Amino acid sequence: MTDTSPPKVVAHPRAELTKPHDLRSLVHDMSQWRHTPVDGVQLIIISLGGAVPQAKHTPEMVAQIGNGLCHLAGQRGLRIYQVAPADFAVLVRVAGQPLMDLVRDFKVELLKVVERHCPENFGSINQNRFVMVFNLVEHYRVAAERVAKYAADAQRAADPETQAQKQLRPLSPEDLENVLHAFRKFGSDKFLKAFMRDQIVVRNKSGQPEPWMHEYFISMDSLRKPLFIDVEMRASGALFNDFTRVLDQIVLRAFKAMETTDMPFSINVNVVTVFTAAFADFMDQTPKDKLSRMTFEFRQADIVEHFDEFEIARGMIEAMGASIGVDKIFPQTLGLVDLDYIGAKYAKVLWRDGAEEILKERSKTFKYMIDCGLQPILIRCDSQKALTTGAALGVDCFQGFLIDSALKRAA
Repeated sequence: MTDTSPPKVVAHPRAELTKPHDLRSLVHDMSQWRHTPVDGVQLIIISLGGAVPQAKHTPEMVAQIGNGLCHLAGQRGLRIYQVAPADFAVLVRVAGQPLMDLVRDFKVELLKVVERHCPENFGSINQNRFVMVFNLVEHYRVAAERVAKYAADAQRAADPETQAQKQLRPLSPEDLENVLHAFRKFGSDKFLKAFMRDQIVVRNKSGQPEPWMHEYFISMDSLRKPLFIDVEMRASGALFNDFTRVLDQIVLRAFKAMETTDMPFSINVNVVTVFTAAFADFMDQTPKDKLSRMTFEFRQADIVEHFDEFEIARGMIEAMGASIGVDKIFPQTLGLVDLDYIGAKYAKVLWRDGAEEILKERSKTFKYMIDCGLQPILIRCDSQKALTTGAALGVDCFQGFLIDSALKRAA
């Protein structure tokens, strides 16, 4: 293939606006690469859907993003593909700092458009989701699955039955009531069996991973199927936070019916949940020996937003003998919060393909955590690279689908 040369670093202000190639062209070019692989080729996906809910996409917004990305591609001599109504892709041979610079430019282009058309969504964007990088040598299968999904989505969109289906809608207060109604109707035992899941964190000492703790949570995907399959969570705004607080209440009230492990374990809660009657009852009714094995996980963003309340909540929890953990730390934000000062037992850092460079830049932060006696945990691990990258940074605790699969094989 001819379009995998490194991007040019010199901009050409008069570069002509190119038109994006289609999904079929991308499939062809990836197939060509597979027959004659070349090192350093990246598939970069730029997804408006990862930044803004589909319900808020407008033709003007999509057109502006397409024009901006095509202009960037024209400046750098790249080939760009439109793989979905609001998703684009670039196939390019580039690595290291030039790759990071290219990804940054794509992000800036997308952020400018979102800020102009949907400023209310700007502060809640997860940048990991709207620009994704797949190294074809290391992650061809994952990249191919992503492209195959685009093809399947296009096929479904062309199906008359699909076109007639109702569009996805935001979460509503009635959905929250339906969840509570299902909990009251079926009771703790049945509700937990249907929707509660647990996932093991392993500690990898001397190359031998061993279960270290369990995390218990209500599966959002399991809830959606019977109760609100037509909801797009990203379009739900502040109501989604209310929804997670409802789930907190259910977990706390149903906890007595849970068959927890004898190992250390955790549940996820919001900071404001600590000040509810359900939490007070839970702390009063839970045996001390169980509390001593328990960690309450708070999202880093939730801690920062409600820090004054968090300090009080931490004191209440520690006074009862339980511990604090920090959840969902994005690689880009690692080190922005002093996790030792927060008083955490451990900190969960999100893994994603392409995060190794960012994590390596945070090596001093990992060392600081470990020196303070705070356990870093790499979560959402779905590739061997997550384990090798973590190990190089001194991380020996991991969680994710890769770990789940390994434990099943060992069993």
